Amino acid sequence: MLSLALLAIAAYAATNIDNLFVLLAFLAEAGRERRRVIAGQFAGSLVLVVAAILLAALLTRLPTGYVGLLGILPIGVGLAKAWERFSPSSATPTSASVPPATVRGGSSWWTVACVAVANGSDNIAVYVPLYASHSHADGMFISLVFVVMIGLWCLGAVWLVEHPLLGAPIRRYGTALLPLILLVIGVSVIVQNDTLPIVFGL
Repeated sequence: MLSLALLAIAAYAATNIDNLFVLLAFLAEAGRERRRVIAGQFAGSLVLVVAAILLAALLTRLPTGYVGLLGILPIGVGLAKAWERFSPSSATPTSASVPPATVRGGSSWWTVACVAVANGSDNIAVYVPLYASHSHADGMFISLVFVVMIGLWCLGAVWLVEHPLLGAPIRRYGTALLPLILLVIGVSVIVQNDTLPIVFGL
């Protein structure tokens, strides 16, 4: 169970590094009115979790072993992130994650939720194979870990917004580790489902 918890924590953290800086921007904009930002973050994140559960339920109808092919999704995202992060033509991360527009007096919870969902393609790509490759009981545990992580993510963002100098090293090292974490998750999904021996006869 500990290994599953660590896998779920890694999955959430890996897919929400970019979103952390969006969240920081919303919190900085909101000033002391942070409840609506946190509410929006919870709403948007839960929508992504529910969507992943529904998609995983459909995909579990695949023959045994073929579910593991879903591990290609986080691997693909990880490789894309690695190219984006380490390619010679990539620009140094700046404020690309800052929301495109703000509302005077702070954004509504609905705006925060919509941005979280719109920024959640990576989440879906990683969560779906994670749910599809585990039992219903494990899926419930993964969901519980995700809910706890949403709360911790919000608390961490509130703390960081009080110490803006800490954001730079987190951005630098977090984005560097992101591709590796996604690759590990993808490989674990493939290995756990014995995909290579079943599908390719190895």
